[in-house]
Amino acid sequence: MAMRSILSTILALAALGQAGTAAAQTTGRWTVDQAYAVIDFQTRHDGRSVAQALERHLRRQGFRVVTRRQASGAPPRTPGRFTLADPAAPTGFGVEGPTTRAAAGWLRPVRTVVCNGAAWRAEVSPRQVGPVETRYTLCLFPYRDGARQGLQLDIYAAAVLHGDPETPIAPQSEAVSPEAFMRGAVQAVEQRIGQPGAWIEHRPANRDRPFFLDDDALSAGPH
Repeated sequence: MAMRSILSTILALAALGQAGTAAAQTTGRWTVDQAYAVIDFQTRHDGRSVAQALERHLRRQGFRVVTRRQASGAPPRTPGRFTLADPAAPTGFGVEGPTTRAAAGWLRPVRTVVCNGAAWRAEVSPRQVGPVETRYTLCLFPYRDGARQGLQLDIYAAAVLHGDPETPIAPQSEAVSPEAFMRGAVQAVEQRIGQPGAWIEHRPANRDRPFFLDDDALSAGPH
């Protein structure tokens, strides 16, 4: 009887270990949706004043905002552009790997946004964090090509799931969607410079469609 009791205990502990391993493999932080936009503003306003207008707008909306300014010399003729880095890749960069379908949407590891050459960068997140947290990265790239000069604003949105990817996620309301966020940021710049911007790239959020390489945003190289 004692031997049988010991064997039962060992089998129970082994089962718990397997369950714990399975749980660790299916929980964590996952990107369940992504969106981005690149907006061009032809203006003589400097990047500092536009960045300040964006910061005021974001804080009025109740977001947590962490900014970084980078001193630069003469603006390049062609504006820079954001890219995505995979911290797990051997070089730190890499194209998008395969997606995994789950109840929450198309899952992939959380990636890092790279904005080399940006005069200003902001990491934006909600103050109240739930199971799904939509994070934003905004990068401002100045440029000047003869008489043509201006700024390009890159906005990348990633909905990050904390926990079990098999948990269904309720859809966001339009008022707090990435589209509403992007429109608000663009309007803040337009009000500051007094003229409209041009949306030159735009990929709306769509949890039921994977974000493949041909969506253009996800190549690790410059565009």
